[in-house]
Amino acid sequence: MDKIKTHRDQKYIDGIASNDSEIIESIYQKSVPKVVFFVLNNSGDKEQAKGIVEEVLLLLFNQAKSKGLNLKCPFDTYFLLLCKRKWLKEFKKISNDGVTIHEDVTSINESALELIAQTEDFELQGQNTSGFEQEREEFKENLEQISENHFNKKPKATGLKPWYFAVAGSIIILFGLFFFNYNQNPVFEDYNNPEQAAFAERGSEGGPLKQAETEFNSKRYSLAIPHFEAILQKTKTPEIQYFYAISLLEQSQFLKAEAVFNELKSGNSAYKEKAIWYLALSKLKQRDYESCKKLLQTISQDYQDYDEVQDLLDALG
Repeated sequence: MDKIKTHRDQKYIDGIASNDSEIIESIYQKSVPKVVFFVLNNSGDKEQAKGIVEEVLLLLFNQAKSKGLNLKCPFDTYFLLLCKRKWLKEFKKISNDGVTIHEDVTSINESALELIAQTEDFELQGQNTSGFEQEREEFKENLEQISENHFNKKPKATGLKPWYFAVAGSIIILFGLFFFNYNQNPVFEDYNNPEQAAFAERGSEGGPLKQAETEFNSKRYSLAIPHFEAILQKTKTPEIQYFYAISLLEQSQFLKAEAVFNELKSGNSAYKEKAIWYLALSKLKQRDYESCKKLLQTISQDYQDYDEVQDLLDALG
């Protein structure tokens, strides 16, 4: 298990450890709504969900600062399962009734389960905060502020007549339900983490390869595309096709991107399964969830980032 590489979502653990407000707020935007949805549907309320989220984030801060925390699975999977298990324990303390937790443990990858065990052991052993007490207090203050802003947003008062409020309230509820349910679906941005291009050493410093690499790595995809096209007119390699197709996808040129990815998919290069992954992401970006799921199911478990594949499959349900 130690051979598994650090997951790209390590940025969330590092952000928690450094009290990075932007990272913490992104967790509240992307992951916390799923926790709230789960708690509300398992005999809890919004205030209890708020408490669970704060406890887990503080626990992760303490573990990261005290013993270090090397993330080897998607953060969302790890965080959500931690919150679910903590709510189950909390509910058992405050109620004599049973609670049904719908969690298919077999769908959670082994790396996530191992990290869950490590974190829960750390909590049971007593959280050692010596050496970073002041940082811990600063984190708690920042966390409380962000949590309060997220959970207790108050609508602005207006001078409208009562019947306006009734109509507006109905509209807000309808839209609120729509967006809440929509937010339960995975989104392209959560899984889109293109690797850095590194092929310029094979060409001149001022040539199209270097220009394509520079623009791609700077996420200026519209500028990278013509450089890739100039290269492909002379030399067609799977590597250049792969990065070219990603650039097209980033610009939402779906038909062109998928044509290139499908060509790579039908070949036998090292980019074959990477291309299938990005074909799935293309469908995800277009909100074609069924096609996305079908493509993911064709990816081999030997694929180097299969934990990401499994996480997206879990999110699609």
